[in-house]
Formats: sequence, C-alpha cells, structure tokens
Amino acid sequence: MKPEKERLLYDLAAAEGRSEATLLAAAGILRRRRHWRRLRQMIVPLILVVATTLLVKTHKRPQTLAQVSRPANLPAAAPQARELTDEQLLSLFPNTPVGLATLPNGKKLLLFLRPADAAKYATRL
Repeated sequence: MKPEKERLLYDLAAAEGRSEATLLAAAGILRRRRHWRRLRQMIVPLILVVATTLLVKTHKRPQTLAQVSRPANLPAAAPQARELTDEQLLSLFPNTPVGLATLPNGKKLLLFLRPADAAKYATRL
C-alpha cells in the first residue's frame, strides 16, 4: 500500500477510535479475498480443460458403416494377398483370348484381345 493511503487509513482509524489491530485484520481479509479471486480465475479454466479431456478420452467412437453392415459370418479382416504365377493368372479367364506382356521395366500387363472382355473383367482402381 502507498504511504499516503496508509497514513490516511491510520488517521481515519485514530479519529474513530479504532486500533491498529483492526486495520491489520481488515488488510488480511482483503488480501485473502484477492488471493481467492485470482485462484478462481485460474481454477475454472483448468477444470474445464480437465473435464473436456476426460470426456474426449471416454467417448466411444461410433461404428463405421463398414463395421455395422458387415455380416457376422464373414471374417473381420481380408486374407493376405498372395502372388499368382503367370499360368494361374491366365487360367482365371477360361474361353477368353488373353495375353500377358512383360514391359521393359519388369511390370507385367494383362491384354484382352476383345474390347468386351476388357470391359467385363478389367476395372481401373
């Protein structure tokens, strides 16, 4: 407290017959109120952050459409993809004229001789 204010308070207390103990008690009360006010200003946002964090952690995510619509008799995960030999790949298209070409970079390309077969079997991802 500034010296002028302190002197004024002592002069007022002396004029009304109040003692220094009363002024000290009043200063203590005001100090406690100030501390509680500051503490409330810090605690309320902290409580909101903690409550929000707990709600987010305990909130269960809704099931996706794929999880809901999957029949119970189907396995949950698709089996691992395996590599086919050239003969196995060509045998997947019986009675269809199909060829397998190897490109210079090592990739293989499946060729359908009839455009109708290409439209029927091949789809672009």
